[in-house]
Amino acid sequence: MKRTANSQFSIFHFQSCLTFVGCCLMLVVMTSCGGSKTETDAQAIDEELSEIVESNEFQENGLMKQRPAELVIDTPAGYKVALFVRPDEGLPRVPNENFGTYCDNRATVMAFTDADTLVSRQFTKADFTDALDDNLKTNAVLDNISLITAEPKILTLEASVSVPHSDEQAVFTVTLGIDGSLTVQKNAPVNDSFADEEVED
Repeated sequence: MKRTANSQFSIFHFQSCLTFVGCCLMLVVMTSCGGSKTETDAQAIDEELSEIVESNEFQENGLMKQRPAELVIDTPAGYKVALFVRPDEGLPRVPNENFGTYCDNRATVMAFTDADTLVSRQFTKADFTDALDDNLKTNAVLDNISLITAEPKILTLEASVSVPHSDEQAVFTVTLGIDGSLTVQKNAPVNDSFADEEVED
């Protein structure tokens, strides 16, 4: 069958229209997917930041609390050290102007072997109040306690007392003997602005 010029033109025109429509649809789909990906990525970033900010705290019984921290360290001194920091509602409440009332924490340090507990000691903010200023005495919590070194007869620890959501804190070096002896020394504050600078004549 022979096609006329008019019929050939109509077919060509129809095919061109289909091609144009197809390109438009593809562009719309690509644009839509691109926007969705960007929106999804931004949402994921926001959720991750929120999780980082909020992961260490929760609210319960009308108090802001720090999530319990538990760590067991196998030391080269021949024993293990367990460090526990947990909120304790039996301690005095700590006011905070931005986040309501905080529950203070109680820390436990224990040195032990498979056969015996060598030494166990609990710490609260009260163990450090003599060296705190009025603001930290009122508004700070016992924030953390960590192991620095473990020797056969003595543990060296670092404890921090801080005001939640602020840079105000005091850091202490704590030595705990296996015989139960204890010394606490407040560390000098570090001035980051001058820590790495040399004094010139």
